[in-house]
Amino acid sequence: MSLTLPRFTDVRLWFGLLAVAAMLAALPPEWSAALLIATAFGLTLVIWPVAGLFALALVIPFSAVARTPLGPASVGVTDIMLGAAALAWFWRRAVERPRPPLAPAPLLWIILPLAFALLYSTLPARSLRAAIPELVKWAEVGAAYFLGAQLLSPRLRLPFALTLLLAATVEALIGWRQFYFGIGPEAFELGRFLRAYGTFGQPNPYAGYLGLSLPLGLALGLWSVRRLWRSRSRDLTRLFLSMAIWGMTITILAGILASGSRGAWLGVIASTIAVLALDSLASRALLLLGAGATALAAPLLPSFITARLAAIPAYFGVWNARGAVVTDENFAILERVAHWQAGWEMFADNFWLGVGVGNWDIVYPQYAIDRWLDPLGHAHNALFHYAAVAGIFGALAYLMLWLGALTAAFRAVLRTRALARALAIGVVGLLVHLSVHNLIDNLWVQGMPLLVALALSLLPTINNENEIAQKHR
Repeated sequence: MSLTLPRFTDVRLWFGLLAVAAMLAALPPEWSAALLIATAFGLTLVIWPVAGLFALALVIPFSAVARTPLGPASVGVTDIMLGAAALAWFWRRAVERPRPPLAPAPLLWIILPLAFALLYSTLPARSLRAAIPELVKWAEVGAAYFLGAQLLSPRLRLPFALTLLLAATVEALIGWRQFYFGIGPEAFELGRFLRAYGTFGQPNPYAGYLGLSLPLGLALGLWSVRRLWRSRSRDLTRLFLSMAIWGMTITILAGILASGSRGAWLGVIASTIAVLALDSLASRALLLLGAGATALAAPLLPSFITARLAAIPAYFGVWNARGAVVTDENFAILERVAHWQAGWEMFADNFWLGVGVGNWDIVYPQYAIDRWLDPLGHAHNALFHYAAVAGIFGALAYLMLWLGALTAAFRAVLRTRALARALAIGVVGLLVHLSVHNLIDNLWVQGMPLLVALALSLLPTINNENEIAQKHR
């Protein structure tokens, strides 16, 4: 690839620099600093469009912070980063000669059916205005995956995965500060501590984001240990990398524990089993030892953890919130069950097209059960939610996306080695966590769809993946 940049002796370059300097001098200091940073970032994107994806990975936890209304939707930092990366890639591709072929993006064909099903569901929607943010979200999912497939070469996948882990680590530290110092609303109190919620505003999406990141850290951590063990010389770079990966992974796990999210804890258990089972024989032995140690140490766990774990079986035993006696202990469970029932009844009454994507809150009052009048934004079960808002086509398209992504990730585990295999195992773990957590919640919110899309782009898409992976042993 080649890109012609202006020469140092080009008069136009100097006139441009003088114009920028005059503009900076005329603006207030804060505006000048913002313009300077934006200009520097823009020039970086022109030269390296992939920098936009790295920036996007860092700002995903802040997707709900400082959003600006724009018509029926709103614009946040993730939208800006994704749009900037897309424009930079398109411009770079337009001026390159010869133009390189597009890299394969096979999973785009399991994302598009759901996007079209949601678009189709707007036909019976009461509010098209409410549907637009959801349609934009799934368009961005497809764009993020496509850009990742084009820009993340095998050499960039490890740095990009580490960037995802770094962002999750920062978010976990924010949550731990809230947990330990009790910073937040009284409703999040958990004994003498307070449930961590990070920048997500609620403990469950905060824990969901960290839970999606944890399997990637665990898989890379196991790979880094094997790589270090096989090294015949003292390689400080490999040692530092392994320590950094494990440090971030442990920090992320601590953030999940501080959230008190039972759905995330279930997802962590399932995803950890999946990663260790796929990794190696030694990891499977570690899985058995860990299970035994956990059983022995269960009486020593803090009371707030054991109390919340003890309530998990109730999620799978109560299926009727109508007329149920509500207590402090079963409030959260019955609230979810009431939303499951409402979602199922919406689906039954609107079998073909659903009530319309984005219209859950609008339609929910007529399906509300007893005292559960707050719509909460979704059905607290991903499959039930998409069945309710997009009918049978939405439900089938969602199942296609879910099963197709799991199949592709598992096949990547079987046909790759070394680093590429570790990344594929991490993606399998991410999808397992997503599947389990989505049984009692909906993680397709607040930037997490972009995280899933970027993780899917880490899967191998070229024929010589194995040969390149050997360089990372």
